[in-house]
Amino acid sequence: MNKWLIAALASLALCASAQAQTGGITVLLPLDIATVTTGGTAVVAIAAGHRVKGGWLQNPNAATVNLCINEIGPASGTTSSGSTTCIVPGQTYLLAPSGNAVSVVSSDSAHAFSGYGWMPP
Repeated sequence: MNKWLIAALASLALCASAQAQTGGITVLLPLDIATVTTGGTAVVAIAAGHRVKGGWLQNPNAATVNLCINEIGPASGTTSSGSTTCIVPGQTYLLAPSGNAVSVVSSDSAHAFSGYGWMPP
C-alpha cells in the first residue's frame, strides 16, 4: 500500500480517536518551521502550546538523511540518543500530546519536512 495512503489513514484514525476521547481537535497548518536551514542546527518545528492534542512529523521519502526529533528540549546530534529520536526518510513520528515545543535537526541544510500539531477546537 502506498506510504502516503498509510500515513493519511493513520492520521484519520488518530483524529477520530482523539475526537472520540477529547471532544475534537483542530489541525494547525503550516508547521511553525518546516525546514532545517543549517545542517546540525536545531529548529523549532512546533512552538510551545501548538500540539496540545499531539501531532506528527514526517521525514520525506526524497530525503537522504535522518530527521532527528526532540519533544522536550533542543534536538542535538544526528543519531538517536537520550530524548532525541531519529527517523529515516519516509518515516512518520507521532507526537505525544503536550504543551512543549518540538525541535528537529538533520545533518544536511535545506532539509524540508512535514507534519501537523493538533489543538483543541
